Amino acid sequence: MRTLAKALLSLPALLFLLSPTARAGGQEPSSLLIYPEFDNRPGQISILTVTNTNGDTVNGSVRVHFVYVDSATCLETNLLLTLTPRDTVTFLSSVHAANMQRGYAYGWAVHPQTGKAIDFDHLIGSLGRVDGVSIFDWSVQALAFQGRPGAGLNTDVNNNGKPDLDGIEYDKAPNKIYLPRFFGQFPEPAPRNLPLADLILFRPLGPTGSTTTTAFLIWNDNEEVYSASYSFSCWTRVRLFSISGAFGQTFLSFTNHAPNEVLGMPTTESGWFEVRGQVATSSTGQQTPNPAIFGLLVEHRPNSCADLPFVERQP
Repeated sequence: MRTLAKALLSLPALLFLLSPTARAGGQEPSSLLIYPEFDNRPGQISILTVTNTNGDTVNGSVRVHFVYVDSATCLETNLLLTLTPRDTVTFLSSVHAANMQRGYAYGWAVHPQTGKAIDFDHLIGSLGRVDGVSIFDWSVQALAFQGRPGAGLNTDVNNNGKPDLDGIEYDKAPNKIYLPRFFGQFPEPAPRNLPLADLILFRPLGPTGSTTTTAFLIWNDNEEVYSASYSFSCWTRVRLFSISGAFGQTFLSFTNHAPNEVLGMPTTESGWFEVRGQVATSSTGQQTPNPAIFGLLVEHRPNSCADLPFVERQP
């Protein structure tokens, strides 16, 4: 394990990590970025990057209010990063949030002098992960939310001191995500050449002490649909097979599936699925319908990769 840890921290390993293993299109530089995971446990490395694309030498500097959110409690660790024009900052999450094991992170632009949140659609970012225990790696872009008030204006419209993904301060957070593909899963333990995937789920910028229930629709490769539900508090990363047996290779092989798919891998079943925020329940029992959710699929094997999902926002 010591030898592996040294190898992971070597320069070649880091350079390999920073070569994207997954891509998602359509995002634009924004004022708020969300990083769907950090993991500070032994054998884990999380590398986060935030970059200022603004080249204005007079007004192009910005500060980023950065927050790590604990997976179990939703408690936060805050810090400020200063970026000059065209500046980029890359860091290990363990440097900032060593007291936290797992969760997600986000950051938003604030004025370098006043400290007020501003519409500054010039931030881009990425997340790189190395799992030295399971021995695989993946990377994704940060999820980007543009400011709504107008360039340079204060985004804290309701003066509550925090960013709101409500379509007024920043783009609305999604309440439905679409995952275009999964491979038929196997229960553990299983040989390393068989598919194994995790689903990360969380409620972006959600309050502490609430439970979010999600509704799944799962399609096989021949348009047959199955349903499931799953509940979590704050942030979770869970084996896909443990959410529903409908993700399982054996189950899918007995459905009315397309016999020649996956093309080129005819013995592997596949499908796609959507996840919708159904209801969020606070610690006092108050319920919020259609809560915001986000997440992504992380495939361990037979090859490691991850992709940002397609999303749908409420009007």
